[in-house]
Amino acid sequence: MRRTKIIAIALTLTLTPVLVGAGVTTALVVVAPAASAAERGWEAPAPLTAENGANSGAGVKVTSDGTAVTVWTRGTRESPQELWGATRPADATAWSAPVRIAADQKYLSDVYLVTGRDGSATVSWNRFTTERFDGHSTSTLLAGAGAWTAPAPITSAPFANDLKLVSGPGSRLTAVWNGNPTPGEDETDVGVYASDLVAPGAAWSDAVQVSGGDVYELAASAAGDGAVTVAWQADFGTQALRVSTRAAGSADWSAPETIRTSDSSVSDLDVQTTPDGAAMVTWSEISPTRPFAYRPAGSTTWGGTEYLPADPRRGTTSPPQLEPDGRVTALWRSDIALIQTATREVNGTWSQPRTVAEKSMFKFWGPSIGHDGSLAALWTTLEGELWAVVRSEGTWGDPVHVGQVDLHAQGSVATGADGRAVAVWNKELGLTDDYDYINQVWTTATGAAKPGVPAARRDYVGNDGFPDLYARRTDGSLLVYQGNSAGKVSATADGGTWPTTSTLVPFGDLNGDGANDTLVTDEAGNLYRYSPQRGTAVTPRSPFAKFGGGWTAFDGLTYSGDLTDDGIPDLVARQTATGDLYLFAGTETGGLTRTGRIGTSWKTLTIVGAGDLNGDKHADIVARTTNGDLYRYYGTGKGTISSGTKIGSGWGGMADFVGIGDLTGDGKDDILGRTTTGDLYRYAGNGTGGIGSGAKIGTGWKSFAGIQ
Repeated sequence: MRRTKIIAIALTLTLTPVLVGAGVTTALVVVAPAASAAERGWEAPAPLTAENGANSGAGVKVTSDGTAVTVWTRGTRESPQELWGATRPADATAWSAPVRIAADQKYLSDVYLVTGRDGSATVSWNRFTTERFDGHSTSTLLAGAGAWTAPAPITSAPFANDLKLVSGPGSRLTAVWNGNPTPGEDETDVGVYASDLVAPGAAWSDAVQVSGGDVYELAASAAGDGAVTVAWQADFGTQALRVSTRAAGSADWSAPETIRTSDSSVSDLDVQTTPDGAAMVTWSEISPTRPFAYRPAGSTTWGGTEYLPADPRRGTTSPPQLEPDGRVTALWRSDIALIQTATREVNGTWSQPRTVAEKSMFKFWGPSIGHDGSLAALWTTLEGELWAVVRSEGTWGDPVHVGQVDLHAQGSVATGADGRAVAVWNKELGLTDDYDYINQVWTTATGAAKPGVPAARRDYVGNDGFPDLYARRTDGSLLVYQGNSAGKVSATADGGTWPTTSTLVPFGDLNGDGANDTLVTDEAGNLYRYSPQRGTAVTPRSPFAKFGGGWTAFDGLTYSGDLTDDGIPDLVARQTATGDLYLFAGTETGGLTRTGRIGTSWKTLTIVGAGDLNGDKHADIVARTTNGDLYRYYGTGKGTISSGTKIGSGWGGMADFVGIGDLTGDGKDDILGRTTTGDLYRYAGNGTGGIGSGAKIGTGWKSFAGIQ
């Protein structure tokens, strides 16, 4: 398809090399665009499994590319059980045919599903023999694959209880559990253990003891940089909640720290982390309020026990949710027919509670928060009704009656990066002779968005409509930082490791498949177009096409949008020897053609694609002189640019600056700047060709080789 007119997409290239993979792949998946979750209706609930299979679902997750994944067990304790799974691609209208993951398991327990940042999903389970459990196994569904890998044992955890998986950068997995490596030999070995799988097919590392002592509850989570936080309940005469963290890149766990003591045991223990390292531990006690402990990003110190702003004498509370920007949002029933919410700011201040639904409530499912801040929660009533409420772009929608369920229905909900929500639950069908429940798996989701809308400007990951930022480390590895509703960049996606002898140019949708592309030059001067599936980060394994050679003669490759007014993105490149600026126009066939010279004497300038700075729907360019002055060059829509106008000075202290697109959500394109000391600033566009003063939105960016 050839798309509607592309308004300038503010992108830039500075200092960031990349790899070109082997083998051209032209078959790309076209994914429908994102829509506000509030604009999508819930589909009618439907069974995912047959009634006669004695199936029991184990929850639902959404991968980084928007694919919903669910797994379930089939069979009862009287016969060998099987593990099955199904997927629902982003904005699809139906689930895939169920796939058997494992067969002939005497009894399955502790089924645990986790998604990776590379778009994969991994399930672990405890397989029983006739007398006792026989260790844990895992199986992985790689991004875009239709089949799960063959079950493989977690060799480092032969005698594990309550095992949890967490996903780190790349395809790294960490398993944490409580147990004893050699039961019956030395009971002093009981405690919390951890082991790592650095890549699919590798061997699990030897188990490392995190803490000793009896453990009754266990939970874990990984931050964006790979730091892992584990929490558990220990018994020292009184019940103690303890935590330990392994910093990113470290092999050592911190000394266990007690964050809560109580005479009563806890339940529903949970650990949540943000991309930048904030962490929260939540749990349930006798009181209906949900206590939690919070650790800010960049800190190693946990705060004291906090409580939600709910009346502890009445109502029911859902688990509080840690948002990507470090805030905490909670939902609770404060009366028989009153459901309220409030949000805790990073500084600890709660907003005034507000009512989101005047409906009765029996059980909460969720809530679940997506990377873009969208939230979805479902609940059941004593009458068997299933209701849902969604927050999208900061606005709560009206409660929606989804359908009818039985009173004992247990379910979960997951929200993808684009705000789409999926729910899965068990419908009780009866009991076995041993009084085990027989269930059928049911599901519903918010409906698919309307197809045909181009990808949002600079939106590479999550399909959420927010512009994203590329950041490269000195070893060539790529992180894609997702823009969010707060006007910042936070959640990261792993773009793999690329050779440092190549150059990366974040681009628009050049081949018309509905997804933004990335251009890559290699050391030999060949140019490639990488075209990952919409909403997923580009990696060296993404589908690509080769354009040709000769690009060693050019530097300063820059993308700002559509300079020729034909709805196709264009590339600007500077001839290294002469400093002349040339336009390479995008073509209907997904390639580039050189149209002519559009500027001279650009040899000493730093060039940035600024997007549309003055609101005329044409792509503009910004350039910095060697003395730090900033100049704006308007695009004419005819494949040329205007003469320069000075719009700023003092930019010599910026290591890089980026035309990020509309990060603030006001319809005007903005600019980001990274100082030489590693601070990240946002300069909001005013829509008339200028930019405002800088607002600091991040620190600690000095270690990157470049951002773009």
